[in-house]
Formats: sequence, C-alpha cells, structure tokens
Amino acid sequence: MIALPRALFAALGLWVLAGCAGSGPPPAPRAEACLLAAVSSNDWHAGFYLPAEVFPEEGLLRAAFPDAAWFAIGWGDARAYPRLGVFEAISSVFWPTPSVLHVAAMNRDPRDAYRQSYRNIALSPDQAASLAVEIEAELALSPEGAVEVAGPGLDPRGSVFLKARSRYHALNTCNVWIARRLEDAEVETGWTGGHLLPASLLRALRRRAPEACAPV
Repeated sequence: MIALPRALFAALGLWVLAGCAGSGPPPAPRAEACLLAAVSSNDWHAGFYLPAEVFPEEGLLRAAFPDAAWFAIGWGDARAYPRLGVFEAISSVFWPTPSVLHVAAMNRDPRDAYRQSYRNIALSPDQAASLAVEIEAELALSPEGAVEVAGPGLDPRGSVFLKARSRYHALNTCNVWIARRLEDAEVETGWTGGHLLPASLLRALRRRAPEACAPV
C-alpha cells in the first residue's frame, strides 16, 4: 500500500469538510443599492412579493397598474389556478396546458396583507432588473401590445389573471417556474426541477440567498 503524505490527507480532509459545510449565501447588496422582495408560500403554491419599483415605469405591469406600490405575482395552469381546482391541477400535469399570471396590484406590502409564509430576498439592481424582464416576458400580449386579461383574480380587493406565454406541465409547475425566474436573475435556488412544493424552494433560498440588505 502506498503511503500518502500527511499534508495530502489534511488537504483532502479540509476539502471534504468545506464541501459538507457549503459556501453559504453570497454577500447581501449594500442598502443604498438593494431592493427587498420576497417569495411567498401557501404550502402548495409559491409566488413573488415585489415592490413596484422593481419594474420599469414604462414597462407592461406599471403601465397597466400605475397606482400600484407592490405586486403579488403567481403563475400556474389556466384552468386550475383560477378555480383552485384539484382535478384540473392533477390533470394538467400530464400534458402541457395554457398558463396565466395572477397579479395583485397593491398599495401596501403583501407581507402585511396576506397570511402566508414567505422568505425575504435581497436583490441587487441588476438582479431586480433581470427578474422584472423575465416576469414581463411571460405576459401574452394583444395585437396592440397590451396585456390580456384572462379573468378576475383571487383577491377581491383587486387582482386579475393575465394570459401568459409558457405551458404548464409536470416539468414546469408553479414552483418550478418561480425557481427558474430566480435563477435567470442569478438568485441561486439549486436544482429548479426539484422544487415540487414551495417548502423546498424556501429552504433552498435560506441556504443560498441573502434575506436582508447589508447596512451602509
């Protein structure tokens, strides 16, 4: 048996320990260049809580809802999401179906308005801008270039379903869609396809994303 140098064993041990410990979340953006958003969970469905300033003033959402201070945004199957139907949700997994975005345009923080679990995420300006681009790219548009309303939303205080571009299926569920939009904005979530329920996504964000802006 070949004897390995002690230094090599020590180096290997440190490498294993570092891999087990993980690198932890990246440093938070500085407060003067940081936007605090959140990913919400009702134990079945994940969504975004985003300040309106994440989106450009001339963008689709702020043009459609100019008085909004906050947006609560979710994505899902066009049949199951509006009805909260279990049968539609199960059946839509087996073949691709049309999708919708649920948008609640609000004048107060959704974390205060809704009784849902959430995980704060500190976004840099570049991350916030990328996330806004990804969300607005999901909106299906009329021939005139406006958002298309699919029906009234779930919040009677003011929300709508808007027609979306993507197809809902087993490999692109609501929670996977949220995780992919975060990854596109360089917010790490791990394997996006593994987030079958929002609890998995929120656990990944606890490990991988800063939840508060860094002090000045």
